[in-house]
Amino acid sequence: MAKREIEVTIRPKNQITLPAEIAERLGVRAGDRILFSLLESEELPRVEVRPLRRSYAGILRGVYGETEEEIEAYVRGERESWDE
Repeated sequence: MAKREIEVTIRPKNQITLPAEIAERLGVRAGDRILFSLLESEELPRVEVRPLRRSYAGILRGVYGETEEEIEAYVRGERESWDE
């Protein structure tokens, strides 16, 4: 894993500008959300940055079945279990 270091300045309200090279590499654009994770250690604390998904639509595709019939059978089974 290659390591790139790019220095940024923290502005008075704890704001930073994400360098264009990093934004491009993360695939983020204006309005996207990113997650900062603080990694504590005995040495200096570190921060990990990763983009959050723009949408969760379709993330469970295939979990309840591959075809419409399989999905309908799953839903039917769930609904029938409500009567028990």
